Amino acid sequence: MTTTTAPGRPPLVKSTPVLGPLRPFTGDVLPFLTRTRATYGDAFRLKMVNLELTCLMGPDAIALLQGDTGLRTSNSLHVLDGEMESRLPSMIDGPNRQLIRKSHHQFMNHSLESTRRVDIQNWLGEHTARWGPGVRIDVLSEAQTQTVDVLSRLLNGEPFPFSKRDLALVVHTMIWATFGHAPRAVLWNPAYQSVRKRMTAHLLDLVGKIRQDPDRVASTLVGHYLSFPPPPELGEWTDADLVSVPYGAYLAGFDTVASASSFLLFRLLSNPDALTQVRAEHDALSEDADGPVDPASQKYLRAAFLETVRINPPGSSVLRFAEEDFEFSGYQIRKGDELLVVIASDHLDEEFFPDPQRFDPTRFLQPGAAELRRHVNPFGSGIHRCTGAALGELIAVEMISNWVNHFDLELDLGRRGLTATARPFTQPSGLRARVVGRR
Repeated sequence: MTTTTAPGRPPLVKSTPVLGPLRPFTGDVLPFLTRTRATYGDAFRLKMVNLELTCLMGPDAIALLQGDTGLRTSNSLHVLDGEMESRLPSMIDGPNRQLIRKSHHQFMNHSLESTRRVDIQNWLGEHTARWGPGVRIDVLSEAQTQTVDVLSRLLNGEPFPFSKRDLALVVHTMIWATFGHAPRAVLWNPAYQSVRKRMTAHLLDLVGKIRQDPDRVASTLVGHYLSFPPPPELGEWTDADLVSVPYGAYLAGFDTVASASSFLLFRLLSNPDALTQVRAEHDALSEDADGPVDPASQKYLRAAFLETVRINPPGSSVLRFAEEDFEFSGYQIRKGDELLVVIASDHLDEEFFPDPQRFDPTRFLQPGAAELRRHVNPFGSGIHRCTGAALGELIAVEMISNWVNHFDLELDLGRRGLTATARPFTQPSGLRARVVGRR
């Protein structure tokens, strides 16, 4: 006769009392999670302040995300509904999510970038017109400004109409209130309330103008929604529902694309041989190009981007909640458990990436590279993968290509050097560059 024992809870990671492993989560958390996995396996629990999270890592964790069963994104997406005054955010997590995501994918693709490539280069040129010898650049701030402006023009049909400071206040307040366990009192901040109301009023006016202009209907993401049937429970897309669509153009790239771009520039300026390769490739492609070089054809630069987000992913993990009891890696996960699913589980795994902290874009240019790419997930995985991931990579590559092929830049890090910080996405802190001259 054999007996079976019900699987127990995943082990609790030893850490400092009360605070727990809080410090790694305010900086570059991926190395910490990778080391912890080596000690505890693919499932372990973390206690931080008043939170308990169960971390899931490895291929089975990614498969859970991709299977789209048993997990939900958050208990509080209705916060975004209320703050944006739209019913659309929670629908992206609801039964109509596949319909809505299909709409995004159909619009935000390589075709959109290719038809507007000359415009994109001109927009980037407007921002870099002031760059001259000796100008000192806050790389992350510049990347955020240029990324959001390009995305606003591409998706919303207008230059970015707010300040970067205002956008940071709104975006980060919403993220912390929805996903970051911040008290809802952060939404009472008068400065935030003032900016959000002004931003929402502008975007409501924008949606109304797009409705009345056939050209803008054809060329904007809002217009694309108007040609897409709404979920039955909505009946019709109201202006209030659609206001979250132009919001998305700002939310999408402000942290993730800009952070990835900033780290990419750091890697290129830190590795002169790689920068030389990027420029040689661009020069060769320019000879045959009828206009600006296609970012999709810059294979070495795209490999450098992939290697950058492998080492410094904008987000290494996503939060989910268990909708039912299930077993994972021999342990019991309970309904309602808050799960930290590490989408970057394999990024620093020596089995796939020998000497994993070494920057080597050629990893993704060798035979078998297609399989290797499947182990890199900078923008999520599965049904909730960022719908703008493909467009975001193209914009990041195009922007950094524009910078390094039009300017000679050098790092200007100061005494403290570069550090990674979580705000809440992983970003470079202290990254400055100086313009040496135009090329």
